[in-house]
Amino acid sequence: MQREFVQVRSFSTRNCSHEPGIALARHIDCNTPVVLRIAATRNRALALRNATRPMRTGGMTVEKLNRQRVVHLLDAFARGDIEAALSCCTDDVDFLTHAPIDILPHMVPRHGKAELRALWQTVWSRYSEVRYKAPHIVAEGDEVATYMHTYFRKRSNDRVVQFDIAVFYTFRNGQVAQIREIIDSYDLVQQVLEREIGPLIVGAGVDGG
Repeated sequence: MQREFVQVRSFSTRNCSHEPGIALARHIDCNTPVVLRIAATRNRALALRNATRPMRTGGMTVEKLNRQRVVHLLDAFARGDIEAALSCCTDDVDFLTHAPIDILPHMVPRHGKAELRALWQTVWSRYSEVRYKAPHIVAEGDEVATYMHTYFRKRSNDRVVQFDIAVFYTFRNGQVAQIREIIDSYDLVQQVLEREIGPLIVGAGVDGG
């Protein structure tokens, strides 16, 4: 019985460095029985696979956690709780939206919580209700992209401004550090001004010609 064990061991360790599937276990002594070498290789492969998976917090992936953080921020803003929304952001949060600032001057770039607070307060001073639907929220690492249908009810006449918007959030240490918005500004401006701007644009082009 002892002789058979030695023979199997000798056969299984021959030409160890050239055996397929042993690349991850080359640090293991070639005199180690093949069963133990296979087990060690499997353990290293599992460790490598786990290391490349997204980090988890309490069993939740970073992507899923950041997605929930964005929803929490949006819900807080939609109910008018500006401070709760700001608590989701870093102190140096950077905000930029692609909108015509000559018509919507309050939409200029903002940096830091104080400036972002001022922007959101201006929005809420003009609108009595904010609702949104987010059919698409995609998260990858510390980046979250959202596509939303938004509804803002004017305080002045109760008319609802409805527009689609894409918002991109970048996280740092679990808080939003950057917000980038892309809006259909043509449609937005028409609804805010409550008039067709196409003729004005065409007229300006003719006059300029």
